[in-house]
Amino acid sequence: MADVNRSAAMPYDYFRGMYDGSPDPWGFDDRWYERRKFAVTMACLPRPRYQRGLEPGCSNGALTEQLARRCDELIAFDFVDDVVQRCQARVGSNSGVTVACESFPDFWPPGHGDLVVWSEVAYYLTGEQAEHALAGLERWLQVGGHVVAVHYTGATNYPRRGTEIVPWLDGAGYLERRCQHVDDEFELAVWERRPTTNQGDRRTG
Repeated sequence: MADVNRSAAMPYDYFRGMYDGSPDPWGFDDRWYERRKFAVTMACLPRPRYQRGLEPGCSNGALTEQLARRCDELIAFDFVDDVVQRCQARVGSNSGVTVACESFPDFWPPGHGDLVVWSEVAYYLTGEQAEHALAGLERWLQVGGHVVAVHYTGATNYPRRGTEIVPWLDGAGYLERRCQHVDDEFELAVWERRPTTNQGDRRTG
């Protein structure tokens, strides 16, 4: 098992405590908000199929299970051990899915991919972590690949508000926004990776 970095802006103990109180504290399987958000996320993916996807903060695998149907290979991860095990059990029959115990934004698998899904994870980042996330995304995402960010926009105790994520990603010079969906309780947008002079076209790499 990886040596998980537990110095996130929201402490590991926060998430550990949430899962100690319930196996599904955010109601990923039961709440209409979550079911609707996942449906909108899947509908907004510009392509019917992706070669290699990445999902940080996979939790119990509710979204992982759906993303796996659209990806030849999917790498999902979280940093709470028993939650990772639940996700693995949920998608265990799908040989194209790898579930790992790792931390966001430190973990980026070797190589590159064409889909990154940040579902309610980016508003936990602050300061250097946010810069690290953007640098990792630029290295890992292929030219023409997509990043999806979807976040709750109500009041929270997180480092950022959900409404701050779209402007933040709009500021990344290597991304071009393809679409945006503003719902009553969440905001979703999709960006495409632009070619840059120092990175080249990774579709051939």
